[in-house]
Amino acid sequence: MLLILSGILTASIFFKVGLNKWLESKPESTQPPVVVRPAPPQPISPPQEEKAKEEPKAEEKKQTPPTEPQKQKEDLIARNTQDEKTKEVQKTQESKNLKARKQETRKKVAKQEKQAEKPKREVKEYVIQIGTFSSKEKADRALKKAKGMGYKAEIVREDKLYKVRVRVKTDNPKKVLAGLRSAFGSATIKQ
Repeated sequence: MLLILSGILTASIFFKVGLNKWLESKPESTQPPVVVRPAPPQPISPPQEEKAKEEPKAEEKKQTPPTEPQKQKEDLIARNTQDEKTKEVQKTQESKNLKARKQETRKKVAKQEKQAEKPKREVKEYVIQIGTFSSKEKADRALKKAKGMGYKAEIVREDKLYKVRVRVKTDNPKKVLAGLRSAFGSATIKQ
């Protein structure tokens, strides 16, 4: 029972978060839609009322094409509607671009803050031993490999063994040790 309730709670939380993100991503419409209203009818004098009653019947029979002023009005309305739509699209595009720039700025600021929070480590020189060999040939192979990787390397003879050591200047010796261990199998800091 507890498992079912926790599942329902988790699902409702995810639904709420998803709904909020979706609502934030919807473009905001700032202008109400354009409504075109017909002109109010003009008052008709009493003798003309009879003619007006007869005219609608005649208009029903004859559908006259719109006059030139009506066409101009319709064209003007269509152009205004098209202009408003393009303005809305431009505003939506501008708001998306503005949101993207704001997010980039926030990311940059957050990254700079993280870098400012990190204490600066001091760069030191470390001597790291990457191998101990009983034969000179194996030590030479390890030395050649280390130099090939760009390290300053040397062979030191101690206790009848050949020890290959590299000198590294770094502020993060753990990272360097991990890289050397993956390449040579073992690595220990000697200094």
